[in-house]
Amino acid sequence: MIDVTKFIEDKKTIIGNESNDTDTQWHILLCFDDNYALPAGVNMYSIISNNPNKKLHFHLFMQNVSNDNKCKIEQLSSNHVSITQYYLNDKFKIHANNTKYFPISACLRIIAPLVIPKEVTKLLYVDSDTLCLASLDELFSVNIGDKIIAAVPDVENTQNSQCKKFQIEYGSYFNSGVLLYNLKKWNEANITEKALKLLNEGIAYKFPDQDVLNILLSNNIYYLPTKYNCLTLLSVGGYEDQQKAETGAVFIHYTSGSKPWFKLYLTSTYQKFIDGSPWYQAKLALANNLSPSTTRRYAKFLITQRKYICAFLYYLLYLKHKLFKK
Repeated sequence: MIDVTKFIEDKKTIIGNESNDTDTQWHILLCFDDNYALPAGVNMYSIISNNPNKKLHFHLFMQNVSNDNKCKIEQLSSNHVSITQYYLNDKFKIHANNTKYFPISACLRIIAPLVIPKEVTKLLYVDSDTLCLASLDELFSVNIGDKIIAAVPDVENTQNSQCKKFQIEYGSYFNSGVLLYNLKKWNEANITEKALKLLNEGIAYKFPDQDVLNILLSNNIYYLPTKYNCLTLLSVGGYEDQQKAETGAVFIHYTSGSKPWFKLYLTSTYQKFIDGSPWYQAKLALANNLSPSTTRRYAKFLITQRKYICAFLYYLLYLKHKLFKK
């Protein structure tokens, strides 16, 4: 079996709960680099807020995260919250064909099951661009039996393309943004080594880690209701996440480039969790790709909010970008 410990540069555990209480902890995994440190931290805060008095242990697989963000993450520990930070080095490699559009940190969920302590049997993975809106009691009570993971089926368009491509049953292709691992079964099936082999063979996958996991885990998936991974496309000034919350979503998943930690797509729901987190003073970027069109769109949005002075300033910025761009 592959030795994944060689990818771990260091490990640090912040024990927030030092009591002798033997109640079972909930173990939760996030994997990210510095670009996703803020959303990962806000997501952690949303989980903590919606699960008060639950003993939570976050396992964070991090690459190139700044000291400032590390310190903010540590502030999330409390009497009920413990955090273990795993610092990844540059020895972890994925074929370049599969890191063009996705950060290598997205594949860390594949090696985590071999690093997490063996006494942990159930592990919940969540993408950093998800947000928890409700209690996780029901999810952690799910018995997936001998299945290797529990996950939510992906949307119809993705089913149409990926099921045909990989010759798997229509409707069975899952989204890897929220996964509940049966760690014992995962490791017995040697999924980590098999997945890394596929990712490094040179084949370019559209959704690298997600595609290979769907290939390997066919017939070993316990399917969860959509409420545990509600895929959400944000519009400028929209409130799509609030609509999902009103229909009972437990996790919303902000897919595409319209992320709520950019001012152009910031929602009141996401703002609430930023404000309660250690990142409450963070200066948010306007958009993931700043261009004259995004600046103009934000100016128009500000007008709808009756923030006329700010709208005027952003429109001037739009003109500057448009007139003087090379």
